Amino acid sequence: MIRKSKYTFLFIRNGEYLIYNSARNSFWTVNEYVCNLIDTLRIEDESLIDDEEKKSQISKLHSLGILSTETEDEAVVNRIRIRNLIDFYSTENIGITLLPTISCNLACPYCFEGRKPQGIMTALTCDKIIDFINSHSNAKALSLTWYGGEPLLGIMAIEYFLQKLKELANIPLATHSIVTNGTLLDSKHWDIFKEYPLTNIQITLDGKKETHDKRRIRHDGTGTYDIIMNNILKFVDEFPNVQMSVRVNIDKENFNEFMPVYNHVISMFPDKKNIYVYPGILTGSDCQPDSPFIAKKELAIILNNYMKEGYPKEYPDIGCRGCGATRISSYVIGPKGEIYKCWEDVGKDEEVVGNVYDKKYTSSHILGNYLLKGSIMYEPMCWECKLFPICKEDCARRRLDNLFKGKKFDLCSIYKHNEEALYDMLYMFYKSKNTQ
Repeated sequence: MIRKSKYTFLFIRNGEYLIYNSARNSFWTVNEYVCNLIDTLRIEDESLIDDEEKKSQISKLHSLGILSTETEDEAVVNRIRIRNLIDFYSTENIGITLLPTISCNLACPYCFEGRKPQGIMTALTCDKIIDFINSHSNAKALSLTWYGGEPLLGIMAIEYFLQKLKELANIPLATHSIVTNGTLLDSKHWDIFKEYPLTNIQITLDGKKETHDKRRIRHDGTGTYDIIMNNILKFVDEFPNVQMSVRVNIDKENFNEFMPVYNHVISMFPDKKNIYVYPGILTGSDCQPDSPFIAKKELAIILNNYMKEGYPKEYPDIGCRGCGATRISSYVIGPKGEIYKCWEDVGKDEEVVGNVYDKKYTSSHILGNYLLKGSIMYEPMCWECKLFPICKEDCARRRLDNLFKGKKFDLCSIYKHNEEALYDMLYMFYKSKNTQ
């Protein structure tokens, strides 16, 4: 039977009849007649329609995916799953996140780093990581990210590794990134990146200066906002072609500070197109009234309000991509060469899946959970959702925590609980494109 696709959303804004289809990620405006036709149509076969004009309209709507059959809707899920599973198990690309150290030069009160092992990655471990990379005989490209702790505390290990990578690695470096708190981002630490250029750098702020300086503090209790902002200025001037991503952590207490921070950072670089400031949503399994975490329904409204206040208008994308934890050739490697699947597992002995010294997995149980249970691609309930093609909530760590640790993370799209917010976001994007 041909009917409105389950991925088709009909809505009205300011007298305009609008259609969004999540399977095609397409957006249209129609008249009232077509809107009603889509909403009410139920036919077994297009050829049974006598009215040629109506038949033509239905055929067009069918070809666009606005109308479909149950089998065609099921095929959408199959295509997405096949595409993603091929990606998950591809060995053509390696993703390596390296932690030269888990130590940090800050003492943020909410952070867990102090309970983790200290030390800097040795030259021998760096050599073993190069050997481990070269063992991937089918790989054609390497994506490398530096992470910590504060990775720049291990700058000597970073320099040694990059030199060895250039000399000995058989796989070309495709992307090169670093996640840093920004306090050590000076000429002493960045000279190595002139020889081995970065693709992207991410720095995190915790709100405006007053809030940030209460949350991101040195060991002596002093704040870090001014030095981070000054270092961002100097780095962008020194490395104009590197994308600068500024993540602004937000929760119930400081979500109103995002737009002031966004406007301030953007104003610092009026002519730069590679400065990306975005909200980092602090998540938890508990979104009760007294928790700091923002529930998905409220989050959708908050993000729309940011767009109303000048944040770039967003449009959905085909968001089912999994993460490094669900990819067979993606690894998080700690200072001692220990291998994890997720950044959040670092320092937890029970989450180690192998070691570069052995070049093999030592915990097929943990690996199997991530690869076979960690993605939306393995969740039948998700396949039934009309937001499945554009859902971005595919966190393997959260999914496994729900399955095995009794957590209650909300893993649904922010629009699952607030469809009107989806319509508002789409309409804002539509109007922004039609007023340019």
